[in-house]
Amino acid sequence: MHHRGEPAEKFIAMQIKAVEQMRQGLTDDNPVEVLEQLGFFYNYIGDYPSALRYYREAIDSLQSIPLNMRNEGAIQLFGDLSSLYSVVGIMDKAIEYSDSAIVESNRQNGRMLADVYRFRAGIFQANDMIPEALECYDLAMKAVESRNTVASKDKLKAIISSEKAGLLIETCKGNSDTIDNAVKAIEASLKYDDMDDAYRNFSLGLGYIKQGKLQQGLKLLTESEASFREQGDAEMLYFTDCELMDLYARHAQYEKMAQLYPSFIEATDSFRNDEKDRALIGAMIKYDLQASEDRNKILDLKLDIERDRSIIAYIITGALIIILVSCIVIFYQRNKLQRQKRIMQEHELSWLNERVGVLEKDLSAGMNSNTTILSSPQLITGNSEGKFRRAFNVLYPGFIPTLKKDHPQLSTNDELLCMLLYLHHTTDEISVYLGITRASVNTARYRLRSKLGLAKEVDLDEFITSVKTQKQPDGDLNAPK
Repeated sequence: MHHRGEPAEKFIAMQIKAVEQMRQGLTDDNPVEVLEQLGFFYNYIGDYPSALRYYREAIDSLQSIPLNMRNEGAIQLFGDLSSLYSVVGIMDKAIEYSDSAIVESNRQNGRMLADVYRFRAGIFQANDMIPEALECYDLAMKAVESRNTVASKDKLKAIISSEKAGLLIETCKGNSDTIDNAVKAIEASLKYDDMDDAYRNFSLGLGYIKQGKLQQGLKLLTESEASFREQGDAEMLYFTDCELMDLYARHAQYEKMAQLYPSFIEATDSFRNDEKDRALIGAMIKYDLQASEDRNKILDLKLDIERDRSIIAYIITGALIIILVSCIVIFYQRNKLQRQKRIMQEHELSWLNERVGVLEKDLSAGMNSNTTILSSPQLITGNSEGKFRRAFNVLYPGFIPTLKKDHPQLSTNDELLCMLLYLHHTTDEISVYLGITRASVNTARYRLRSKLGLAKEVDLDEFITSVKTQKQPDGDLNAPK
């Protein structure tokens, strides 16, 4: 689970004390706001079950407050719940609470509506729903324009424009005008020094890269990587390291790749562990929601049974008073039918109880399986070769198809050797990459020459590097020609 530092723990301790005082009636603080704030702190450090517990208690407190007496704490509560459910992968609940936040904001004359749409855009963006996210940013901007009393209106507009621009830079392909406008929007926000520099630098760095300003982009990406590492933001650190590794590979900066590689592996492991934790917590929350729904169904069924029993008792009593003797047969028949109905209802109740038991067993089995996965080490050899092949094919997409077309008899090991030779790796380097001796590398080279049918005077390395590819990475001076 992701923790972001000791200061948050201090705030949590202070807020727990505030909650205790509120429960004891020692303060006049709004219980919704007090509970929501503690839930927010737990959400911030990644303790989602604790956050959800206090959010739900805040929801219970909110139910007792008349609609016309609610303040922005209710909007914030719905927004926090929406964010939490989005993080743990329960999209339907995330949208449900985002809708509630919009309704509550409109009820309060549009208070915090721009922020609500910004956070909603983030939910769609996290789920790769890009058109919906862009629409939410437009609605957020419209909400700012429609309210004359919004404090720091220019700054809020700059934030929205910058966030939307960051999304466009990350997702836009091939439209230079869109990239240029997005970069200008982020640059315009630079005058607001208290904005999130790490994410802004990340987006602006990507924008510069797509504009062809390689050095400016690398500088900003490197700065944002350091900031994300300092903040402990595993997700953004992983994405930034991925971008840097890709750039270093495309521009043949292998020394920088080697320097970043240990940090990249660490960030990857941390990000994947966080993903697994969130998936497990999401499964637990989903189960809790399902179990709660089933318990409510059981409770409703019990209430129906009790209600039916009361109705029948009145009917029986009335029948006895009005026609005590003449209705004995009717009473018997009705009583018999009621017993049958009760038996059926009890059977249904028993079935529901069995279903809850099955769900509990399924959850237990799923948790054990996830724990095993979390504690098992991951092999890197197979994945490393797969990643190497994919990266090579992105950089030189025509190489392997051309080689296989002319020489279909080549094996996968032959292909791998050809790719390493194409990248001008030495025999010593190839022996390290393949985990074999120099002699084995020379043997492999000899076999490859035979399969390629090369004459003695033809140099193997020159032959390999002469294979045509569809494209080369821009600015890659060290790549084979």
